[in-house]
Amino acid sequence: MAQKWSKGTWVGWSVMVFLATGIAIYALQFLSVGIENALPQMAYHVPERLLPASVHFAIGGLVLLIGPFQFVPGLRAKWPVLHRWMGRIYVTGCIFSGIAAFILASNTNAGLVARTGFSLLAIAWVYATTMAFLRARNRNFNEHKQWMIRSYALTLAAVTLRIYLPVSMIGFGLPYATVYPVISFACWVPNAIAAEWYLRYRKANRA
Repeated sequence: MAQKWSKGTWVGWSVMVFLATGIAIYALQFLSVGIENALPQMAYHVPERLLPASVHFAIGGLVLLIGPFQFVPGLRAKWPVLHRWMGRIYVTGCIFSGIAAFILASNTNAGLVARTGFSLLAIAWVYATTMAFLRARNRNFNEHKQWMIRSYALTLAAVTLRIYLPVSMIGFGLPYATVYPVISFACWVPNAIAAEWYLRYRKANRA
């Protein structure tokens, strides 16, 4: 039987969906107005890296939207075929978007720290998503779910990045050149730690 969520879990999930949807729409704007207008801070990638930039933002926005629904117990229980196909789209999208992200990170003009932070994020994202896929293929669904949690925690770096930037620059008045390298790590390392904490907490409470 599908595990029932508490009211608090539904509230947390709804907040996550709201934030993910907002950032996904922000990322997908370029389809109509172009990267230069939608994401001006990334305009230096055009035209040399237009393809990876387009892949990263378009597909990244899609997986950001799909991810939360893969965790809903009722969807997995009632529509397992839909869950599997959405999962395939998510995994494929994360891998392609992650590879594109690595190319962009390797060519960032924000310096070595930012290049390292975002490159490691891309590698970790592809790795966690691949592990989730392999666990599902081996029908090890408990570990599959654990790796999916890790994967989506890294996918949510797109959200935390765009929370930290305005808070740092507008709220604290810090310059972009100062905060961006720090955020290249801060946008995903706490997410990964939170995912591990949650998995350990859940395991301890089931013991």
